Amino acid sequence: MEKIPFVQRIKRANGRIDLYFRRGDFREGPLLSPDNTEELRAEVDAILRRIQQAIQAKTPRPGTVGAMLKQYNKSAEFLALARSTQREYQRLIDEIEADAGDTLLGEVTAPWMRDMRDAWAVRGYKAANDRLQVLKNALEPAIDDGRVKEDPFARLKKVRRPHDTDEAHPSWEDHEVQAVIDLALSRKMPGLARAIALGRWGGFRRGTICSLPRNARLDAHDEQGRAYKRLYWITEKRRVLADKREDGRLTALLASTPNRALTIAYNQRGDPWKPRQLNQAVDRLLDHLAKTNQVRPNLTIHGLRHARGVELALAGATDAEIMSQLEHATDRAAKIYRRQADRRQMADAAQNKVDTVIKLRDRRRSDALAAVHGE
Repeated sequence: MEKIPFVQRIKRANGRIDLYFRRGDFREGPLLSPDNTEELRAEVDAILRRIQQAIQAKTPRPGTVGAMLKQYNKSAEFLALARSTQREYQRLIDEIEADAGDTLLGEVTAPWMRDMRDAWAVRGYKAANDRLQVLKNALEPAIDDGRVKEDPFARLKKVRRPHDTDEAHPSWEDHEVQAVIDLALSRKMPGLARAIALGRWGGFRRGTICSLPRNARLDAHDEQGRAYKRLYWITEKRRVLADKREDGRLTALLASTPNRALTIAYNQRGDPWKPRQLNQAVDRLLDHLAKTNQVRPNLTIHGLRHARGVELALAGATDAEIMSQLEHATDRAAKIYRRQADRRQMADAAQNKVDTVIKLRDRRRSDALAAVHGE
């Protein structure tokens, strides 16, 4: 009899041979039928039919929102995204499919889209807007070719951020950066201190902080022949070239801490950080310091990058210079940093004027009192 496909034979210590079904990610067994029998072939065929039924049950019907979502995550647009963004988008795709995957494209109208937005809004403004963006990306081909009769996003407003919502990633103050670095060093975690330094003085995103290798630091010389370090690397998220002189504060921190891994930053085992692991390590330090009011309780590791952006803007850097420093692909974030810097400078200038008025008022009052006593 011909060998039956997808059957794996495992020989046990007692000499018995157990049969298992194996096909890709599908596993089943031990099988009940004897080897190389018609009964075994029938058992395997029954398993194959169940697998096919399961695949068909998971396959969206043509002409539905689910089918467009399935098509989107195989598109060139989706595949061009950074892997971290792909994972986040895939999570959203799965959730949208569960919510609306069976909806026919002919039912996708502006009122339907408003209802979906409002239903998602209870999960938070960002959660709702992220789902709307992914759904818009997925439905774009159907809108273009008329399968969706009108553009349901044309006049659809995003969910507005509540006025009492904190800034998502507030910029760190310098004393907060130093407090966290000092605590990391006191706990014998130099690799974590290095991660903080890369975020604050390198302006890198979390993914690049975790993966930036030591050989990304190049030896260079300025026009006067003085040696300095230069950072040269393709960033993880946007795949933008980082080619910049290393900030002296970062150079000093790296020089004072040991190299224990092929990456600049590392965990306590001397391995590269994983993004979630790094988040948790930073959060533990922040939670400890927040109890004594040394840092604010709502800081995040991405706020280090914001602090770098605002610092550049306050120093007078142009949008193009900020983009080059922070490896931005567009000037949108640079304009945000400049607005934050302008707001801070204007607020300080306004306070200076108030201080001047108070001093002038106090001086006049003193002069008036002196004149009265003099008479």
